[in-house]
Parts: sequence; C-alpha cells; structure tokens
Amino acid sequence: MGPFRWPSIENDIALAREVAASRPEKPNDWDKIGTRLSEHFSTDGKPVELKARGCRERMDRLLSKYKQEDAKSLKRSGAEEDYNKLKQLLEDISTFRRDMMVLKDKEKEEKRNQAENGKRKAEMIRRAAMEKRRETYDDNQDSIHSSEEESEDEELIKKMVRKDSKSNRPRQTKLTAMEMLANKYEKKAELKEKELEIRKMELEVELEERRAMLGLVLSRSNMQH
Repeated sequence: MGPFRWPSIENDIALAREVAASRPEKPNDWDKIGTRLSEHFSTDGKPVELKARGCRERMDRLLSKYKQEDAKSLKRSGAEEDYNKLKQLLEDISTFRRDMMVLKDKEKEEKRNQAENGKRKAEMIRRAAMEKRRETYDDNQDSIHSSEEESEDEELIKKMVRKDSKSNRPRQTKLTAMEMLANKYEKKAELKEKELEIRKMELEVELEERRAMLGLVLSRSNMQH
C-alpha cells in the first residue's frame, strides 16, 4: 500500500476539521486522527492507511501555504465554497496555535518569576537569620561579660552582707542578690527564645529553597513537553 497523496481538497477539509476539533498536541493525538481519517477515506476497493506523521506533515504544509496566502495551491481543483471552508478552518487552527504559544510563553515566564521570587525571598530570610545569629552572638558575649560582672557583684554582695550583718540590715542586701539572679535566668530564657526563632527561620529558608527548586524542575519539564 503506497502513501496517501491527498488527492482532493475534500481530503484536506476532512483533515482540517479533525485537527480543529481535537487540537492535537501529543503524538498519540495524531495517531487517533490518522485512524479516523483512514476509515473515512477508505473504500471497498481501495483501503487507506494514514500515519500520524503523514497527517501532521500535511497539516503543516497547508498552514504554511495559508500563511503565505498561496490561494492557488490551496484551492487546486476544488470549488470556491470548498476553498472558503478550508481557509476558515486553517484560520481557526492557526489562531489557536498562536494563542497556545502565547499562553505557554506566559506560563513559562510566570514560573521563572515565581522561581526567582522564591530565591529572593529565601535569600532575604537567610540574611535575616544570619543577622539574628550575629545579634545572638553579641548577646552571648554580653551575657558572658554580664556573668563576670555578676560574679563580682555577688562577691561584693557577700562582703556587704558580712558588713551589714553587724548592723542588722542583711535582708535588703539578700533581696538585691535574688533580683540579680532573676535577671540572669531571664537573660538565659531570652537567648533560648532567640535560638528557637533562628531555627524557625532556617527551616523557612530550606522550605523556600525546595519550592524554588521544584518550580525550576516543573518549568524545565513543561519546556521539554
């Protein structure tokens, strides 16, 4: 069985109708078009077997002639009415394909923007976490110095207690020492809270990075399809 030659404009109209109705994108879509047209074009004495590639290449040629406004090649031996039908179908198919290309380009651009925004946000969170970590380090250094000062203060308090015990005034001095210890534990609690906050920010950075990476993977996958 030889290749199908698309002998008349009616064959082109049938192909254009199938493409306009099913809007094929994947190879399997063209396989289905080839199967349906094979049945449609076959006769008892002359079976026809159309392949996906043949249908796709014929449609590409028709669209190329339409875009070049090659009316003579499109019309061939068909009537004016058939030519107008084919021309309208090709216009619909061409418009749909153009709109789909614009839509896909827009989707790719949006995904790129989302990935870039995710990276920027992750970088902002990372910088904030680093700044918080520096602040915590500075606070820890201050806490160390404060602890040294507290030791000196406690030693001074002990001296004050020993000195004031002679004059029966130890209660107020002991109260001041308790307040200093309370301040010390309060600072420790604040440092612990900051550490937890930093850990939370680090987790947010990891999450944003994973989202950005997923966006890039999906974008590349769609571009390949």
